[in-house]
Amino acid sequence: MTNKPLICSLCNGEMQSYTGPRYSRKVGGFLVAGGVFATLFWIGAVLGIPLFVIGLYMMGAKRQLWVCKECNTAIERIELKPKTTSK
Repeated sequence: MTNKPLICSLCNGEMQSYTGPRYSRKVGGFLVAGGVFATLFWIGAVLGIPLFVIGLYMMGAKRQLWVCKECNTAIERIELKPKTTSK
């Protein structure tokens, strides 16, 4: 099976795959820092641990896009599972 390039619907240019961050890494970093700071205080640990975990997730989450080489239009990539045929 040959892989045909994906064509942009706006300009008919070729699209390429791109993997980048899903959320702002700066916001994730602030949440991690705020979580660590809040955990230093006993009562703040209830809020600090979830902030820390959410911040780590935001810093590491990725998303996959198709980006047009010509007009820079981006669309979300999704992976579909192939249908299984039962006989």
